[in-house]
Amino acid sequence: MPVGLQAWDENGNLIFDGTYRVMRIVNSVYLDGSVPNGSLPPNDILKQGGWVSFQPDNTCGDGYLSGGVITPRFSIDQNTGILSWSYAAKNSAQYDIYQKGTLFYGAS
Repeated sequence: MPVGLQAWDENGNLIFDGTYRVMRIVNSVYLDGSVPNGSLPPNDILKQGGWVSFQPDNTCGDGYLSGGVITPRFSIDQNTGILSWSYAAKNSAQYDIYQKGTLFYGAS
């Protein structure tokens, strides 16, 4: 019998074992929309495989009367452990805005 953390459901089926990989939050950063293209310093944990979750301050339609809300796109380079983001170019500098919000990122 393996040693470590294990959990079973009510029918006796193993549902979790200490060898399973569990997603974990590494950190968070606030994106204020002032940097259309950016990245975080290399992080060895993200070389294992990573994920991102962007939580916007406002959703589309929340108080925006004209123009577009441009959300960031994210990528993780598993060779370097660098997480980067970019916003598409604004069509109208007067009306388009870059979405602000909190970026959570982690490893799986």
